[in-house]
Amino acid sequence: MKKRLVQFVQFAARHTGAAIDLPYSSAGLRAYAESFADIRAAFEFAPVIFMRERFEDLVERVGRPDLLALSCYVWNFNSTMALAAAVKRRSPQTIVVIGGPHPKYGDDSVFVAHPAVDALVQGEGEAVFLGVLRAIAATGRLAPIDGLSFRDPDDGSIRISQHRAKAGDMSAIPSPYAAGLMDGPLADVRRRGYSVSTVLESNRGCPFQCTFCDWGSLGSKLAELPIERVFADIDWIADNGIETLWMADSNVGIRKRDKDIAAYLADACHRTGYPRTLVMSTSKNSSRAVIDAMRPLTQTPMYRGLSLSFQSYDETALRNIKRQNIKLSSYYELQEYTLSRGERAYSEVILGLPGETLDSFKAGVATGIDLTIRGELLVHTCVLLPNAELASAKDRARFGLRTAWMLAADLSLMDPRFTETYEHIVGTDTMPESDWAEAVEFSWLVEMLHTYRLGHPAMLLLRRVIGLDFVAIFDGMLSFLRRRPDSLFGDQLQAMQRDVAFFLQCRDPARRLQPDEIPWRADPDTAARTSRSKMVAHHDQCAAELTMLTVAVARAHGHTISEAVRDDLFTMLKEATFRPTPAVDRFLEFKTNLPSVLAAARDGHTVALKEGRTDYRLVCPDSVSPDAFSHLINELGESARGLEPFELSPEPERIAS
Repeated sequence: MKKRLVQFVQFAARHTGAAIDLPYSSAGLRAYAESFADIRAAFEFAPVIFMRERFEDLVERVGRPDLLALSCYVWNFNSTMALAAAVKRRSPQTIVVIGGPHPKYGDDSVFVAHPAVDALVQGEGEAVFLGVLRAIAATGRLAPIDGLSFRDPDDGSIRISQHRAKAGDMSAIPSPYAAGLMDGPLADVRRRGYSVSTVLESNRGCPFQCTFCDWGSLGSKLAELPIERVFADIDWIADNGIETLWMADSNVGIRKRDKDIAAYLADACHRTGYPRTLVMSTSKNSSRAVIDAMRPLTQTPMYRGLSLSFQSYDETALRNIKRQNIKLSSYYELQEYTLSRGERAYSEVILGLPGETLDSFKAGVATGIDLTIRGELLVHTCVLLPNAELASAKDRARFGLRTAWMLAADLSLMDPRFTETYEHIVGTDTMPESDWAEAVEFSWLVEMLHTYRLGHPAMLLLRRVIGLDFVAIFDGMLSFLRRRPDSLFGDQLQAMQRDVAFFLQCRDPARRLQPDEIPWRADPDTAARTSRSKMVAHHDQCAAELTMLTVAVARAHGHTISEAVRDDLFTMLKEATFRPTPAVDRFLEFKTNLPSVLAAARDGHTVALKEGRTDYRLVCPDSVSPDAFSHLINELGESARGLEPFELSPEPERIAS
């Protein structure tokens, strides 16, 4: 009997300069299905399609399979649905099954919007997809299965399942790496000259039910894969020189065995030099045990820092998203514990959560900076994911959510007919769109000056020495910049404001934009990175403007910064701020001991400010190339590591009496 042909398609996420993701999900489903003799006897599996090509070529390549299996998420849904429609037009008999976190579970919306779709796998796919294959092998048709919504082949009615499937016995799920199913995709990426990223999975599920996240759709109980499989997968990843590794676990460090996994991964990195970058989500409520479990990774170059995420510091917003944070005192202790060992830590805040106001958001960010003065704070806009509770019609109405759509990837890397978009919250009942726009401006300045260390000495002087709170500092600076559009900072602020204003008009997810129209700077982190990069070309002017801003904000609150301190602050901003530079080791003359005062303030100590000549040694042992600087600013994802000001150490024998 002729075997039926199955074609998987899983378009990778793609951004300029980023690695290509190997098709882990589709390869995993195939590995599981082919572990059964009856499936091997009944089906032939074509090589998975995961690289974006000219659309018409993709349609030809797919051809007329008996079953088209499509893995969907926000970065590929529109192009995947377009492919499904094109294949269905030329091959009506092809059964189209979709799955993944993106299609809305439990209703008929995806079937109504996309008539080419015959079935939707809801939740974990292994057991449901196996059932689909067996039904097709037996009758050539779809049949009712828990966790499968499908279009009835007899009358066309939509039969909806309210069940979200679980994989079952995790020890029975083979690794796609061990099965050899990732070798071909890896060779394909290498032939095209791209770097590679892939996924390591050790457990599934999430014990937290944050409403903005769809991780909880996998269930609250964690299910573990056999640790021997995890170790073997790590060996494959390291031995094959995979540059970027994404940990699929929702809470790395939460399980006791995670310490062993971290140690094994660190050993593999030391042995082979790979992976070079590790992206992971540590336990939502971290503890010393979690930090200690991750310690082996901190000794590797792939480690990017510990995420101590709060999402919000406002109790109303936290209740609305079903989130409970650790105490601020515990948070501060964990961060200090991390930093005291020379490890990196950063915090994340989400803009646009229901119940948050402009004032509470600013106050929360200010609290976050106070807690992370030696760490980093990143602001993300809130994205609505289709299977997250916050995206439900009930929550949209309850919180008065207003949204706009942003491209999910670089337009130049995809067919402009089928662009991918994220839906962002840009307004709520408690934060109108004008307040949201102001919060973006506030976040932009916070990240540029604090997280990306463009103005750290100025922040320390105003906050830790003079005693202003961070809301007053950043609001004051923004007030001055809005009146000075001709300044370097004012020009950057205006560029961001234009993007925000345009973004707030992007209400139609199908709207096509030209590459130069895309409002990337409506995202505060992207805006901060862009501005930080552009400031390098005007470094001295940047230092001068920051100095004047600092003096003006202090004066507006009744404080006078002396000429000596002003001049020393300018010297620090000009000479010590991280930037492209040759190696440096020289003495700088200061009029005060300001560098010692600010260094002590950063570490929570107090040193009296004294006037009088004081020499400091400026040390930058290695040259910083423009490319290396650009990499640090633009290509490190969550962590803004490596941007600390160059070291300034006092030279006692050169201090004037």
